[in-house]
Amino acid sequence: METFEKSSLTIVTLLIILANSIFCPLLVESCNAIDAEALLHFKRGITSDPQPQSKLKTWVRRTNCCAEWQGVSCDPANGRVDGISITGFRDEGGVDPLFGLVGTLSPFLGNLTYLQYLYFTDLGGLMGPIPPELGKLSHLTSLSLTNNLLNGSIPSSLGNLRKLKYLYLGHNSLSGTLPYSLFKSLKSLLTLELEGNQFTGSIPSLISNLLSLEKIYLKQNNLSGVIPLGISKLKQLNYIDFSYNRLTGNISDSIGTLSKLQSLFLNHNKLSGFIPNSVGKLSQLQDLFLDHNKITGIIPKSVGKLSKLQTLYLDHNRLTGHIPSSIGGLISLQILNLGDNKLTGVLPSSIGNLSQIQMIVLENNMISGKLPPTMGHLTTLFSVLFSNNKFVGQIPSSFANLKLYTLQLSNNQLIGPLPPQFANASIYILDLSYNPLGLKQIPDWLFKLNIHNLTLAGTGIKGKLPQSISSPPYITHLDLSNNQIIGKLPSWIGNMSILESLNLSNNRFYSAIPVEFSNLHQLSVLVLHSNNFTGSLDIVFNKVGWEYTSIDVSSNRFSGPLDINIGDKPAMRSITSLILSKNPLGGTIPLSIGKLYGLQVLQMVSNRLSGRIPKQLGKSEGLTSLLLSRNKLTGSIPKEVLNLEKLQVFDVSRNQLSGEIPPHNSSIPASAFSRNLGLCGAPLPPCKPTEVAGDRIGVGWPSSSVVGASPSFPPSMDVGLPQKSSTQGEFAADFPSLIPDIQSVC
Repeated sequence: METFEKSSLTIVTLLIILANSIFCPLLVESCNAIDAEALLHFKRGITSDPQPQSKLKTWVRRTNCCAEWQGVSCDPANGRVDGISITGFRDEGGVDPLFGLVGTLSPFLGNLTYLQYLYFTDLGGLMGPIPPELGKLSHLTSLSLTNNLLNGSIPSSLGNLRKLKYLYLGHNSLSGTLPYSLFKSLKSLLTLELEGNQFTGSIPSLISNLLSLEKIYLKQNNLSGVIPLGISKLKQLNYIDFSYNRLTGNISDSIGTLSKLQSLFLNHNKLSGFIPNSVGKLSQLQDLFLDHNKITGIIPKSVGKLSKLQTLYLDHNRLTGHIPSSIGGLISLQILNLGDNKLTGVLPSSIGNLSQIQMIVLENNMISGKLPPTMGHLTTLFSVLFSNNKFVGQIPSSFANLKLYTLQLSNNQLIGPLPPQFANASIYILDLSYNPLGLKQIPDWLFKLNIHNLTLAGTGIKGKLPQSISSPPYITHLDLSNNQIIGKLPSWIGNMSILESLNLSNNRFYSAIPVEFSNLHQLSVLVLHSNNFTGSLDIVFNKVGWEYTSIDVSSNRFSGPLDINIGDKPAMRSITSLILSKNPLGGTIPLSIGKLYGLQVLQMVSNRLSGRIPKQLGKSEGLTSLLLSRNKLTGSIPKEVLNLEKLQVFDVSRNQLSGEIPPHNSSIPASAFSRNLGLCGAPLPPCKPTEVAGDRIGVGWPSSSVVGASPSFPPSMDVGLPQKSSTQGEFAADFPSLIPDIQSVC
């Protein structure tokens, strides 16, 4: 009996073992030693793995890499590592370093001979070359190293990865030419992603070998040459992105054979020639981007056959002719951009058939005729950009049916009156500037539209500024320039508390700036030039709240010296452009302007400025334009100013400057220094022996008579003498009768 029980137990045990061997794979206690060492070698090459998101903290020798190492997977049948997936985090701002790794790729990764996928994606800090040893991973089907700092060329050994289906190397710093080995051997490849690198040369013609290829991304490189004709053999292609390169030549008519193509991005290249008629055969096409090239000819009628097309960008080319009426066949179209071409003729009424359209851009063409009333049927349309054309007639009343966010019709030949039906619209951005609308007065109903951005420049507005303009609570940008508005700037302007940009230039305003102006806390752009404003500018500079980015108050009658602390004013900290020309401003240039470190443009022409050019201006390292002509400035030109690295435009002509012009690298013409009788040196004639540069020796004075000496006067003459008369130019201005005539010496 006992023997029978033992034999029965043995049979049951064997059955259990047999069942486990059939239904449960053999569990391996630890990963392969070769694989573990390869992974640890990679970890040793990582110099930063931030806590608490540390990716590799579980990678320790005493634990099982197959079971406990983050991002590592193994084949349970043999215990070999078959996958690595270590990914970071990326959003619109780029890769988040808190989720990344910094280090290099170890060549020992090539020892993971059973590896099928390798993902080191969005880590941001992997640098150095791609190890050629990765070419030994004969089982690899997916390789992703995107969004890192890898450099060097792609190893030709990657062409050995015959099973590879997905290759992602985008957004690194890889360079060199595209290796032929990739295009010759990787016949299983489905996706090739190399965008955002520094590759040069042409796209290899061997691309025709990749017959399985479905998606190819070569965007944002420096690739040149033509698009290979062999690409038309890749019948499985559904996505092509060659944008932002330097490709030349034509778009081949053979492109029409890619019947599965859904997205074609060829924008931002140097392509020329015509849009082929065969593009109409791409029946699955959803995205067509040909913008920013040199494409000529007409828009082919066949484009209207693309019933699945959702986005069409043809802007910044050289297209001519009419917009074909067949465009009405694009029933799925959401965005149409034909701007910046040379299109003529009228806008076809079939545009009203684009029932899914959201944005239409036609700006900067020569399209004429009336605006089609059929556009009023486009209930999904929210943005119309038709500026800089030749549209005539009135704005159709049907436009009031549109739920527009943006309506830009500036620089056309449209006439008034504006349709009162617009009172029921909901436009946020309205630009009707430079049309012969003959508005005379701004319609009150216009301010019921919840407008945020209103531009009515050059539309014939006359009279005083209506107070109704301050009633809309949401206006952030207001441009009423180039009209005939007259009167004082009203105190109620301070009620427009969220105004960010104000342009009232080229009108007939007079008066000082009201104290209520200080309530415009969010104002950052102020343009008041070409009026008759008077008084001090202190109210402008003393505003609190948001910082200015640009101020232009030129060609007015603002007076008084500038506040010596202008550079310390909180509102001026971010100023990039300050234009004060053609005002009777007296006094000196405040030294504190040198504290405006972001200043790029400073124009103070035809003022009444005196004194010296502050060398402190040399601290505004971003200055590209400095115009100080037609003033009464004296002394020498500071070398710190003339040698600003970014300085492109400089003019100090028609002043009273003296001394030798400091050596400088900028190409500044002689006219920029003219009408300063005391200046000499390149680009003006060279200084004479008696003309010594600097402040110690004056033009025309013998050096022995002035070095180390100063004129002596009776005590009674000391009263009222200049406190700082360190240059001959300044001295001559104060006491012209006490020195020789400058012209007779120079």
